[in-house]
This record gives sequence, structure tokens and C-alpha cells, in this order.
Amino acid sequence: AEYMGNPRVGICHFPRNPTLSATKMSGEDAQEVQGLDNDAFMSPIANPLADDKLLERSLKLIKKAAGEKKCLKRGVGEVTKALRKNQKGVVFLAADVFPVDIIAHLPVLCEQKDVAYVFVRNRKMLGLAARSKRPASVLMVTKPVGDCPYESLFEKALAGVKKIHPYM
Repeated sequence: AEYMGNPRVGICHFPRNPTLSATKMSGEDAQEVQGLDNDAFMSPIANPLADDKLLERSLKLIKKAAGEKKCLKRGVGEVTKALRKNQKGVVFLAADVFPVDIIAHLPVLCEQKDVAYVFVRNRKMLGLAARSKRPASVLMVTKPVGDCPYESLFEKALAGVKKIHPYM
């Protein structure tokens, strides 16, 4: 659609905050904005958000689970399917997903199925922890069965999520 000679009318762009532009900052501030700790675009439904200690444990758990077969579910479709099939585990959601509608149904589904969930600051963190080249919006680490190398990490992360979660 073209409006008054402007061919870009009708294209929706994610709004940028000019005060957070890394080019206007210097030193450590610019690195923080460009780094993984950038929480400028936080989802309004991102509650509970993992604190530093829980985040470290969670990322370690995801890395261990990524090395095992069939222990890690990646993506909205795969996690939704696992939850509907009553698989137990811990769900990690990215807090910077836009539009929020993509993952908005997952916290409700997790609460219905009694599965713990927690939000992580951004998608890049989840993707790197899952040993993927792509950012991940949602990851689910399934409950360990039998003698599993990440069983103790799973229990610690689950206890941490239940401690900060208002509904569990």
C-alpha cells in the first residue's frame, strides 16, 4: 500500500527506544545494551522472572539436558505438544518474545498441567544454553527417568522455580 508517496506505509516495525541506542552510549553501558543482559523489551506477562542464582542453575540444567537424547523440547509447538501429552518437567520461556501472543497460552497450560515454568531474560540465552545456533522462545526439560546425569540439577532448578513461583 502506498500512502502519499510513502511506500513503507502498512509495514509494521518493532518500535525502538532512542534512549537505548548503543551508538549514543559509551563504554560499559553500550556493551550492556548490546549484550545478553538487555532487558529493554520485557514482556508484560514475564512473571516469575529467574534471578541470577536460579538463572545460572537453569542454564546449566539446559546444557546438560541438551546433551541427552529426548530430554529437551525446543520451540512453542513441541513444548505445547509435550504439555498436552501430560509430560512433566520444567518450562523455560523467554521474556523478550514479540508479539507476546506467540507464548501467551503456555503459562496457563503449565498451570493446568502442574508443570513448573519460569521466564528467562532473553531468547539468545535459551538458544545458547540449548546448543543451538538459533534463539529459542521456549524450552522444556523433561523430568529425568532412571539414572540420568542431570537429575540433581533438575531437582535444584525445580525447587528454585517453585520457591519464586506465586502459584506453585
